[in-house]
Amino acid sequence: MKPVFIKGVGLWTPGFGTADAWCNGNPDAEIIKPGASLLKGPLKRRSSELTRIAVEVYEQASRMAGCDPSHVPSVWATAHGEHSNALRLLGMMHEGEGKVSPTSFHNSVHNTASGYASISTGNVHPSTTLTGGGELVSAAIMETISMAEAFEQDTVMVLADEALKEPFDLPGAHTPLGIGLCLGNSPAHALAEVSGLRRDAAPLEPDPHFGHLHVSAALPLLEHIVRRQSGRVALELQGDGISEVLGIDIEPIGP
Repeated sequence: MKPVFIKGVGLWTPGFGTADAWCNGNPDAEIIKPGASLLKGPLKRRSSELTRIAVEVYEQASRMAGCDPSHVPSVWATAHGEHSNALRLLGMMHEGEGKVSPTSFHNSVHNTASGYASISTGNVHPSTTLTGGGELVSAAIMETISMAEAFEQDTVMVLADEALKEPFDLPGAHTPLGIGLCLGNSPAHALAEVSGLRRDAAPLEPDPHFGHLHVSAALPLLEHIVRRQSGRVALELQGDGISEVLGIDIEPIGP
């Protein structure tokens, strides 16, 4: 693969408002809601927590990379998407006259977060929303690398998910998590270079703090970037035991 460079990062989860705070173990009990400052007025009031998490890390990664959030291509990846709104709609269909809320409907689609971000910033650049199970993170990275190459422009990748709601909820801890990465083809102002994208076989365990959320598979990559550590990290999270995974090498740039 051609060299790919990480230009910016972002993270939000309750108690941690930035990637630096997470990687340095500096929790803040007052961080309970994502700021999502790109969203204004009705857009912010109508958005779900998941959408606000996604938009928050989108802005963090864009700003760190020196990109204008209104002029950058983007890739949005979520395993479960706005399933809480979809479940709410299904409930409405079985209550009273079966009428559904138009707001809840447009908030239930899988690309809700990317739509809100593009509307709020006036961004008309290419945007893709994808889903997946254990392959979610690796698929998102492959898509982002492809877009950055195709459009010869820095591209922001957003990963965001929350706990599944009843009746699909799973046992264990499920803390919502959003991660943002800005990837590009130029080393200018880059934090790290990634290369050696290939299949590996390695045992993987889900991060206990995030239970079954597939987006947590990107945490080792994020931590290597922020902590400026060289190494090879696994990108897929397919469940218990040994699974075939996608591995990638990372090398910090600069002091």
